[in-house]
Amino acid sequence: MGDYVERVVDLGVALEDAAALGDQVVDWLVAKGVVTRETEASGVYSVHVVEGYRPGPHWGRAVHDGGWEPGPLAVVTGRHHHVGGQGEDDAEYATCPHCHIRTTFIDYPASFEPDEEAWAPFRAAVEAWEETGTGRVTCPACAAVLPVTDWQWPDEYALGALTFEFWGWPPLSDDFVAELTGRLGHRTARHLAKF
Repeated sequence: MGDYVERVVDLGVALEDAAALGDQVVDWLVAKGVVTRETEASGVYSVHVVEGYRPGPHWGRAVHDGGWEPGPLAVVTGRHHHVGGQGEDDAEYATCPHCHIRTTFIDYPASFEPDEEAWAPFRAAVEAWEETGTGRVTCPACAAVLPVTDWQWPDEYALGALTFEFWGWPPLSDDFVAELTGRLGHRTARHLAKF
């Protein structure tokens, strides 16, 4: 057993704009009846926030199929990396935006252990970005030095300063995620995680 969360991570918002944009999206979700202004801590298992907005009377507008009553929506601001799966902290690979060569960190199914030598410079760049807003990594294939946020990551890994965590919700509909992405005005990543 575990707790499921579906995340939508804004990949383009600057940290200084994240809280205001998050508030605007919450206003929109409240107006649509997807969430209410009431908050609760029960059902939120985020490492970044302790409570979320309770589902509204029309929460079904956000999901593919009603299925069950959802939990809270947590809005996370701050530069964070987000992972899917069972809470692992490593990405499987990253693709260079310059040469489009993939650097593999975990070679599933041949190995379930990360290649520490390959992952170390990326981990350092992610940590620097989280702390300062700037983190660069050198591509091992073409030697281009690029912002870690420009690299293409698998669906299970995302870097962003604004994240919407739907705790215990039935699967979100593609239309709702597209509408949410349109409201944000940036590319987004979407993934499921279990804790």
